[in-house]
Amino acid sequence: MRNVPRDRDPTPSRPMDTYTVSTPYGTVTISEGGRRVTFELYSDIRQSRHNTALFAYLQQLKKQGVTQYNTDHLNLAGRDRSLSLTKGKAKLDLVYVHKGKTYECELKTSREIGLDLTARQLSEFVKYCERLIVLVPRGCLEEMATILHMINLDHLISIQPYDSFEDEE
Repeated sequence: MRNVPRDRDPTPSRPMDTYTVSTPYGTVTISEGGRRVTFELYSDIRQSRHNTALFAYLQQLKKQGVTQYNTDHLNLAGRDRSLSLTKGKAKLDLVYVHKGKTYECELKTSREIGLDLTARQLSEFVKYCERLIVLVPRGCLEEMATILHMINLDHLISIQPYDSFEDEE
């Protein structure tokens, strides 16, 4: 073993803070001066298309400055559990605060849009939510609008794409 002069020692002289990074699959924590790295997988690691889309949408919101949010299905570091996801008998996928207003979101994949379960969930949510947004793939906006009109909820629910323009490039 060769002696390294103290001023060239690559080891930091003071321990760094603990860093936590959230990914679609789990949380990475770096601690003990970078000597300890842990990766905690989320409980539902199968990461369905639904969960991946929810994570991607949340990343878009963060780019817009959203810092206060709570999610179902994603156990992310930094989520605010004081924002309730339960509304009546149903549970939202995402609740976030932006510019002082609370938004409540339910994400539906192309397979879920036309299901009877979706219509029942949305009918339940409108009883309790002030700013309800249904998130769907960009190519399904028209189909979702038609369904909301058919079940007479088009005036109570906003529709937004969960996939950004960047995803199409």
